[in-house]
Amino acid sequence: MQSIVLTRRGVASLFLTAALARPAYFNGIQTLQASFQQLAPDGGLTTGKLYIDRTREAMRFSYDPPSKIRLVAPGDWRVIFYDGSIQQVNVIPISETPLGFILSKQVVLAGDVTVESVQERGPALDLTLYRTAAPDQGRVKLTLATDPMLLRSWAVTDAQGLTTTIALDDVQTGMPIDRELFRWRDPKMFGWPKD
Repeated sequence: MQSIVLTRRGVASLFLTAALARPAYFNGIQTLQASFQQLAPDGGLTTGKLYIDRTREAMRFSYDPPSKIRLVAPGDWRVIFYDGSIQQVNVIPISETPLGFILSKQVVLAGDVTVESVQERGPALDLTLYRTAAPDQGRVKLTLATDPMLLRSWAVTDAQGLTTTIALDDVQTGMPIDRELFRWRDPKMFGWPKD
């Protein structure tokens, strides 16, 4: 019989990898609210609030002024990107976004999503994923604190290699979130939002 010796770090890595193979952390989140800082590829920094309601498969980024951007996933098939500075609306299928899997009723880190790497960095864990059907469309690297497990940030690298990073602060889970935050009214029918 051959014995295998694991270091403390090796045991921790195996434990964390096994824990993420069963994404209980994400599935345990019904609602999440946090402040965020977004670092754009050009170095621009914006801030705001993030709201996620997985029971509705909905998400909203509310950017602080002077930004006039709104990003809403109302709980159907789409993500709506509104830029009030030019009154432009873009609609993207949620399934084509790097973070769409987080809104699924049941998060599974296999099948539609491929885990490319898991890397331990002290008290943090980096998990790099891509959409299995479109590996050339970019990657998302989730960074989680490990004790306790908590989503701290993510970095989205698009098909052109440009990376946008979102860092979360004051992460709270399990609170009620007003469903009106996820409602989108088509400006062609209801007028442009007042900023």
